[in-house]
Amino acid sequence: MRAFRKDFIREITKNKGRFLSVFFIVLLGAAFFSGIRSAEGDMKVSADRYYDEVNYMDLKVLGTLGLTDDDLADIAKTDGVKAVYGGKTVEVLHDIGESEQVVKLIALTDGVNEPRVVEGRMPEKEDEILVDTQFLKSSGCEIGDQVTFTSGTEDPLSDSLTGDTFTIVGSATLPYYMELNRGTGSIGNGSINSFALLLPETFTSDLYTEIYVQADGAQEEASYSDAYDETVKAVQTKIEALEDAACDRRYTAVKTEGQEKIDDAKQQVADAEQKLADAKTELDDGAQQLADAKVTIADKEQELLDGEQTLKDKEQELLDGKQTIAEKEQELLDGKQAIAEKEQELLSAKATIADKEQELVSGKATLKDKEAELASGKATLEAKAAELESGKATLSQKAAELESGKTTLNQKAAELESGKAALEAKAKELSDGKTQLAAKETELASGKTELEEKMAQLSAAKTELSQKQTELNAAKEQLSVKETELNAAKEQLSAAREELESKKEETAAGRAQYEAQKAAYEEQKNQYETAKDQLAQLGGQLSDVEAAQTEVAGQIEAITAQLDGLTEEDEVYASLLEQKTALEAKQTELAQQLSTMHEQKTFLEQNIAAFEAASAEAEAQLVAAEAQITDAENQLAAADAQLTEKEQECAAGEDELAAAKEELENGEAQVTAGLAQIADGEAQASAYQKQLEDGEAQLNAAKAQIEEGEAQIEANRSKLEEGEAQLAAARAQIVDGEQQIASYQQTIQSGEAQLAEGRKTIADGESQLADAKQTISNGESQIAEAKQSIADGETQLAEAKQTIADGESQLAEAKQTIADGETQLADAKQEIADGKISLADAKQEIADKEKELEDGKAEYEKAKADAEPEIVDAKQEIADGEKTLADLKKPTWYVWGRNKVTSTESFGQDAGRISNIGKFFPVIFFLVAALVSLTTMTRMIEEQRQQIGTLKALGYSDGVIAFKYFAYAMLSTVSGALAGVVVGEKILPWVIMNAYGMLYTGLPYYMTPLNWEQGGLAILASAACTGVATIAACYKELVAGPAELMRPEAPKNGKRIFLERIGVLWKHLNFTQKSTVRNLVRYKKRFFMTVIGIGGCMGLILVGFGLQDSITAIAKNQFVSLFTYQANAVLNSDVDESEKEALQTDLENYSGIDELLEMYCQNIELQTDKKTVDAVLEVPKELTNFNDFYAFRDRKSGEVYEFPTDGGAAISEKTATMLGVKAGDTVQLKKGDDIVDVKISIIVENYVRHYLYLAPDLYEELFGGAPDYNQLLMKYQDTSSNYETALGEKIMTYDGVAAISFTSDLIDQIDNMLRSLDIVIVVLIVSAGLLAFVVLYNLNNINITERQRELATLKVLGFFDGEVASYVYRENMVLTLFGVIAGMGIGTFLHHCVIQTVEVDMMMFGRNVFSRSYGWSALITLAFALFVNFMMFYRLRKIDMIESLKSVE
Repeated sequence: MRAFRKDFIREITKNKGRFLSVFFIVLLGAAFFSGIRSAEGDMKVSADRYYDEVNYMDLKVLGTLGLTDDDLADIAKTDGVKAVYGGKTVEVLHDIGESEQVVKLIALTDGVNEPRVVEGRMPEKEDEILVDTQFLKSSGCEIGDQVTFTSGTEDPLSDSLTGDTFTIVGSATLPYYMELNRGTGSIGNGSINSFALLLPETFTSDLYTEIYVQADGAQEEASYSDAYDETVKAVQTKIEALEDAACDRRYTAVKTEGQEKIDDAKQQVADAEQKLADAKTELDDGAQQLADAKVTIADKEQELLDGEQTLKDKEQELLDGKQTIAEKEQELLDGKQAIAEKEQELLSAKATIADKEQELVSGKATLKDKEAELASGKATLEAKAAELESGKATLSQKAAELESGKTTLNQKAAELESGKAALEAKAKELSDGKTQLAAKETELASGKTELEEKMAQLSAAKTELSQKQTELNAAKEQLSVKETELNAAKEQLSAAREELESKKEETAAGRAQYEAQKAAYEEQKNQYETAKDQLAQLGGQLSDVEAAQTEVAGQIEAITAQLDGLTEEDEVYASLLEQKTALEAKQTELAQQLSTMHEQKTFLEQNIAAFEAASAEAEAQLVAAEAQITDAENQLAAADAQLTEKEQECAAGEDELAAAKEELENGEAQVTAGLAQIADGEAQASAYQKQLEDGEAQLNAAKAQIEEGEAQIEANRSKLEEGEAQLAAARAQIVDGEQQIASYQQTIQSGEAQLAEGRKTIADGESQLADAKQTISNGESQIAEAKQSIADGETQLAEAKQTIADGESQLAEAKQTIADGETQLADAKQEIADGKISLADAKQEIADKEKELEDGKAEYEKAKADAEPEIVDAKQEIADGEKTLADLKKPTWYVWGRNKVTSTESFGQDAGRISNIGKFFPVIFFLVAALVSLTTMTRMIEEQRQQIGTLKALGYSDGVIAFKYFAYAMLSTVSGALAGVVVGEKILPWVIMNAYGMLYTGLPYYMTPLNWEQGGLAILASAACTGVATIAACYKELVAGPAELMRPEAPKNGKRIFLERIGVLWKHLNFTQKSTVRNLVRYKKRFFMTVIGIGGCMGLILVGFGLQDSITAIAKNQFVSLFTYQANAVLNSDVDESEKEALQTDLENYSGIDELLEMYCQNIELQTDKKTVDAVLEVPKELTNFNDFYAFRDRKSGEVYEFPTDGGAAISEKTATMLGVKAGDTVQLKKGDDIVDVKISIIVENYVRHYLYLAPDLYEELFGGAPDYNQLLMKYQDTSSNYETALGEKIMTYDGVAAISFTSDLIDQIDNMLRSLDIVIVVLIVSAGLLAFVVLYNLNNINITERQRELATLKVLGFFDGEVASYVYRENMVLTLFGVIAGMGIGTFLHHCVIQTVEVDMMMFGRNVFSRSYGWSALITLAFALFVNFMMFYRLRKIDMIESLKSVE
């Protein structure tokens, strides 16, 4: 055995290359297998540890009307809830230069969703803020800077926060924002850019926006596991059961509060309208007074005009008098005539005096009217003063009521304190009741003991009666035996009856089966006729499809001829290539259709022939079956008659048994009487027991009362707390009342000022009235003087009559009279002048009053103009509030788990995608490695058959010999697999998670524990492959005897190969080429093993390059081929049409801009029964030039689509796949609170994000209005950095522009983001390359070892080392080329499988593998083949020619 061990060790040291090749092949396979398959678990373990460290929530509760402390308390009482926390959030805007970003402010909550501080510290004051790390990058702010936020809505930010400016004290990450996407919001552009954390005291609202729940036992379970989901789901169901009651409570509270606010607003509007009405009344009164004054002034003006006319008449009369005197002087002789004229003059003077007296009477009447008006003004003034005094009294009353309210409030507070004292006294009474209850319970226990003694006595009596019952039972048993025998007979009859019925059913089933077979035969016959018709139709269709196939083939040949004359740089080359691809796809489709139709034709012909062959036999079988069924039915009828007779005999036996039972029942009645006596005793015991139970019930009732009392105490405490809350509200009302009293005092002071102005106006009127009275008094004096003058004239006339002779004397007197008239005339003129002055003063006063009235009216109109819009707005707000209140719906709760958090769910899905990769790529990788290891061990055993024969000849058993090779295989395989598991599970998961770190920046660390489940599977699979192959190979060799094994295996018989039959080709091959071809064909096992091994490695390398092609194609496909515009200007939400038009005008005139297109862009949700997807809604303003900015096409067929105008939408391909919809289906579109159904018309190619496109008229139909277009797309040719920089600076000068993005920047961003995945691809390529190297090396090593004698013989024959090497290399390179070709097919298939599993939700990777990837994969494989050939050259040089001279026997 020692020699055997030495041989084992020598075998390893002698062939280190073979041992190490198996070791490294298995190491690579196991490393890749276990590493990739462990990555999912490592990612989830890392996330689970992070979630536990930050106390990540298990559930989040949202309410459409907010959440209250009562909701928090209800959830906290729910079974299975470990802890609950109220959360507050608000979305705000932060301006960054000319743009703005949406920030979600979150209240810090101790114990749940704890932030991980990356830099700085936690907030300690209300004006301090902890920001998202992403916020610092996007805003350019640093720790220590101050940031200011705005609400982004009509409501001020003070409604939500205590301030708007905060100091940054640090940056942090949150568990539900691990990835870069921060979700959607309700302000700005609809997307949240970052988050920030504040102290809870910074939020002013008492409501919670969300409630975080931690489930009991959930933290002990692994996140993303079924056990965790089940634990959380149970709690989620219980919380959802609270929704109806909580939502009813919240609905009632909101509606009550809203109605109170509406009532208050209505009262304020009514007060404002009343104030306006009062002011209007005062203005109307002033205008009426002014109008009356104007009428009075008009009357005065008329009086002055009349006085002036009278004055003129008097002047004329005076002139006439002078003329008369002259005449009298001349006609003195005619004295009589002069006297008569004088008398006439006197009469005229009297008439004038009468007129003056009439004017004086009219002036007095006017004076009385003015006095009446003045008295009315005084009365009005006194009334206003009385109203003012009444207002003062009312104000005093209100103040008294306010003081009374304060007193009542203090009394209520005292009553509240008294209630608290009574509550404490009630609690003491309950405590005393509990003490008495304990004593009663002791008495009850004593009664129970006494009852148990009574029950023992009854039990003894019951035992004695039981003995008698036993005797009765013996007789009963004898009767039972007889009954059993009768029953047995009945059962036999019943069995016979059942068997008969069964036979009847079988016969009926046979009849039914016969009918069914007959119907089936008729159906087949009908199908036979139908098949013949279909066959005839199919013949015509076949010719049509064959003609179409011929036509497509001709088109392909024509396009191929055109392509041969073009290069890839030609413009039409790509178009022709796409047409050729489409035609080839159509050709394939036609070929498949033709094949299917041929299969259908063959199938129909076979069915027709089969029916025709079997129809005659089937008809004969149906006739025979009908005869058999009729015979069976006749036999069953005879058996039924015999069975009926036996059943009648059994009935007679049952009557005899019934009589015996009656006698037995009489004996049982006697026993029953004894039992009744015992029952009485038990009843008494039961009564006593009932008393005890009543006592217990009373005790329980007392306990219940005590518990009820405790509950009442708790309820009263709640009422007291509510009373305290009401007191606080009353105090607030008193403060409001004091403010109202202050307002009323202001109003009264204003009224007093107006009253003082009115009194001043009355005083001025009284002064004017006194002046008018003085004027009238002067007029009366003048009239009295005029009368005296007339009396003097009459006296003079009398004297003239008497002394007519004295004419001169009379004439002198007449002249004196004329002079007096002139004096009186001058006085009258002075009086008229004074009247005009007074009238002018009155007019000036009226003008002043009119100006005051106009000022008052202007002030009133201004106040009215200011107040009326406010009143209208207030009424509209009231109407809106009433409508809102009427439309208010019962709120809804949303209870969401972690699966509704985008980053958490995405991380789990991405981990699952890595697992999906592990289902394909590592398995193929591992299978290739296992296959090569299997080949190595098989070849090793076959190579050492002579050594095995020697060992058998020396007496070693088959088991010992097999164990040597099995141990060799296990040592290399298990050690390699163990090393591969350790290396793979430590390195590959870390590399993958680090690559995903660019998407999930919030995950702080990566854990890579050893996963012995996957590792053990890799080790066992490796050991099983090589172990089974080793044992099988050993068994194959050990079956032979030692003598046979010690001889070399006979070579395979030579025979002509296929190429030898092609004489022209075979004659042109030289000797070495013919030898190479024969060796390849002769050793088929080696051929296929080598091709499969190299093809598998080539395929794995191609998958790595293919993944890179698929990823790098995203940006170019999206932003060059599909989105054909070059820039996108995003407009602010408050931009108006004039700003838009100015921007468009400037851009249309800007150098280089070709076209513009207005778009509406909004974040939405698309929903189906299967899934919900966040998407972007795009609505163009015009469809005429839409195709210049977007390319709608089908990815597979290349068909170009027009924008749908049939009432349907266009949806991106990845979105449709995730939602599980196709063209013609309907999806739900959720925008804000609006949810509408949209039909899908076309599905378009798209690679980045999810899009839904609607025509503008369809948008208006769905949402009831045109969209607010918020984007402006631009097309231009110059995409240089300088041009785009200048364009961006120009556009950002407009206030209405929020941001501008260039497609060139987006391409760079996507490329940079996906470039971190290159390391994963490099790992795949390097691993596959290493495997290819080891496989090639191992296969070449085996090939040379097996053919060592052959190669030595070639050397003996004169071949140089180079010729021998080329002899081997030629075969290796041919096998490598076949392997490369096979690898292209394997790699294409694997790429198609893998690419669909590694995509993220927001992107669709390309589906094509570029030609250069095929080239690089082939070159790498060929390079490894050449390098291995180079290494094998030294091995070939060491082959000893003497080996060929040794005997093979």
